[in-house]
Amino acid sequence: MRYRKLFEELPPLSAAALGTDYYGKTIPEPEARALLEAYLEAGGNVIDTAHVYSDYLPGAKHMSEKVIGRWLWDNGARERVVLCTKGGFPVVGDMHASRIDRDSIRADMYESLGCLGVDNVDIYWLHRDDPNVPVSEIAGWMDELYREGVFRYWGVSNWNSRRIGEIRTYCADNGLTPPACSQIKWSFAVPNPGSAGDDTLQEMDRTEHAWYLKNPMPVFAYSSQAKGFFSKLGAARAADGGKTRVIDGIADPGGKAGKRYFSARNVARYRTLEALSAETGIDPGQLAIWWMTRPGTIPAVPVVGPRNIDQLKDTLAGVNAEIDPETLKKYVLFRRDRL
Repeated sequence: MRYRKLFEELPPLSAAALGTDYYGKTIPEPEARALLEAYLEAGGNVIDTAHVYSDYLPGAKHMSEKVIGRWLWDNGARERVVLCTKGGFPVVGDMHASRIDRDSIRADMYESLGCLGVDNVDIYWLHRDDPNVPVSEIAGWMDELYREGVFRYWGVSNWNSRRIGEIRTYCADNGLTPPACSQIKWSFAVPNPGSAGDDTLQEMDRTEHAWYLKNPMPVFAYSSQAKGFFSKLGAARAADGGKTRVIDGIADPGGKAGKRYFSARNVARYRTLEALSAETGIDPGQLAIWWMTRPGTIPAVPVVGPRNIDQLKDTLAGVNAEIDPETLKKYVLFRRDRL
């Protein structure tokens, strides 16, 4: 496993973080525990969860945090991991019913500690923004929590760069603890506009990318494998009377991956991956996740969400791949700081 020192008060972070949505629900607890253990055994040390994870499915609440908490306790693993969770998610079922207020954030923070069975977390994320709330208020609430010792660093998830810049400036001017990192949607695949169906998400685009190049801060990239899009593409062999969309001989993989990412631009990117794969022997899907970890101005940590051990092994093989820099020079998309 490769590591990168990104935070002064934390150990070097593994090249990929383990995302834990659906733990305790569609990924039952025994399978979730197996994934956590395999990830640690492979050298991973960043666990990313959220207070809301799995709450949009029937059953008990906050199951991801509870499963992780029980696993940490049973294995004495707290000191071996960089533990991250999130709060301030909107009311489940209404993404525009904001919960970015002092009471909701504090309640989520302390409930998360209880679910995880810990006194503090390493990184605490605000899961969404509310542009109607002044950054001065949010900065004050987060600084208050920081001084209570419940997290070492805090970050923002799904915030645009303008708001990040505003709150960092306010914190600097007023002696408050600023957000140290950001978490947004980012992968080698370029999303189709509006395909996520949630306008509260923040995706990496040219505007955001340009800001991060000028203002480097760690970016934790969720949906970093684009629903496995590049692993699902292949030569078009439509067996449905030609109803499957085909671009340059490549068939739409269907499902969420197809809806969100199937486009001429991404097929062209897949062709680049195919060519590089032929030279390196590394699968296109593995090359796509390696792209997220390549050296660059923006320190990126892809958050990966394997559903089983085989997917985890395949993903980490991509993360840990070694590619000759001379080979990469031929591929513009793989050059430093390319979006």
